Amino acid sequence: MSSTPATMSEPRRAREGMAAAMRAVFEKSGFAYVEPPLLQPAEVFLDRSGEDIRRRLYVFSDPGGRELCLRPDLTIPTCRLYLEGGSAGEARLCYSGPVFRFEPSASSKSAEFVQTGAEFFGGADAEAADAEMLALTADAVRAGGLGDFDIEMGDLALFDALVDALDIPAGWRSRLKRHFWRPAYFKELVTRLTTNGATVGGDAQAGLLAALGALDEASAKRVIADVLDLAGIAPVGGRSIAEIAERFLERAADANTAPLSRETADLIGAFLSLSLAPKDAAKAIRDLTEAAGISIGRELAALERRFELIEKKGVDLSRARFQTGFGRTLEYYTGFVFELRAAGKGPEGAVAGGGRYDGLLQSLGASARIPAVGCAITLERLAGATGEVR
Repeated sequence: MSSTPATMSEPRRAREGMAAAMRAVFEKSGFAYVEPPLLQPAEVFLDRSGEDIRRRLYVFSDPGGRELCLRPDLTIPTCRLYLEGGSAGEARLCYSGPVFRFEPSASSKSAEFVQTGAEFFGGADAEAADAEMLALTADAVRAGGLGDFDIEMGDLALFDALVDALDIPAGWRSRLKRHFWRPAYFKELVTRLTTNGATVGGDAQAGLLAALGALDEASAKRVIADVLDLAGIAPVGGRSIAEIAERFLERAADANTAPLSRETADLIGAFLSLSLAPKDAAKAIRDLTEAAGISIGRELAALERRFELIEKKGVDLSRARFQTGFGRTLEYYTGFVFELRAAGKGPEGAVAGGGRYDGLLQSLGASARIPAVGCAITLERLAGATGEVR
């Protein structure tokens, strides 16, 4: 009986050793260790993270009525610590600790995970900072015990550049960018813009959309709020009434605008379907866009330079893939994104990920845009990939 506690604690000790080894990689590279609070304002995640996290937050109100949540990741809490320090300069911070996300298909124990990671704020050379972060993540994963992994990469800035170059209404550019991170809705949006909404909603909503289109924005939002209230319909999925109203207004505007051309829709689809070896990525994208009369040379040059710097950091890209549509899960990503996966396991084998989020800090209160890139490693996934028992 006396040996049971020691036997049961062995996996935990192993995982703690993995976390310490990964943290040491970051600290050796000049990242200062921080411990963000477990409790966070719920709104900072509801407003800036993807719908996947919205549905999985542990949200509650404190005695004073403030809506709080257990932190679902450590990137935003670390950003808040950085801003609370009052500096807008360059900083490297790392962390390791529990995060909490509801898993409807798993046991209650799996709602708590350990996340180890790092954030690099204020780096003036974006491609160099991206390369440094990917290389550090690879080093940390190896230190945690996984030496054989695949790398998946993407760059959301390429899609933004493509959309900016398209001959379409400015409002459509904004919406395509804004909803890029939501693949299912994005596909529906492109279909609607191509058909003026004829295939989405049909005649059932035509009268409502026509009526809304005749109103100014404030009046239309009041009408939608009243209709929802009279019907007893509550917002779902973390969406507010204002956001629902905005969707209706967008659809009303679509009905009165010339449709997106089939050629443009096909170009967007072809662009997002590219999956290539890094060495082939820039040429394939350049060939596709230039054939459509579009140039995104600056972004492609940055892509090529980033790959060169990553390889100079010692990262083997021979088993890496670059996908133009990869990274559409968190709303705050703005550029380079990556994921490390146990070899041959595909998306289910993901143990670490990260990317660039240059707009997040300003949305959290910074007076100006601050470049930032980070990574996070999920300890339980890494332990599973290395054969450790959870």
